[in-house]
Amino acid sequence: MTLSPQIAAKPRTTIAPMLSVRRGAAAVEFYQRAFGAVVVMLIDDGQGSVVAHLSVDGADFWIADESPPHSNFSPESLGGGTVRMVLTVADPDALYDRAINAGATIVWPVSDQPYGWRVGRLFDPFGHHWEIGKPLAECATNA
Repeated sequence: MTLSPQIAAKPRTTIAPMLSVRRGAAAVEFYQRAFGAVVVMLIDDGQGSVVAHLSVDGADFWIADESPPHSNFSPESLGGGTVRMVLTVADPDALYDRAINAGATIVWPVSDQPYGWRVGRLFDPFGHHWEIGKPLAECATNA
């Protein structure tokens, strides 16, 4: 088993999703290509299963290979996901395009929404849905 931890200097309260996937190592590679994620920690069991702590500009999430004996199922096993990830970024159009070019599938393209957000939705090759956007007020102040 390979372990490469990065220990936080000062613990803080956080909530970070852990996404169950099939093909965890491939998922880590996808999120690096699609979102520019960096690997904070990676545990590889040496038999193909991984648990990874990833970060996109300080927004943390985790990836783990599914484990049905522990009731951890991927969207592929369930026939769909139970949550949508909302990723707020400075340039949603660019990150959305990057994710599509990395292999994500369009649900709906980035556009201005009447509820005050510029946002698009896609799903990744592992079945997780992502909404990538930012408030329109930020678009006006950054124009």
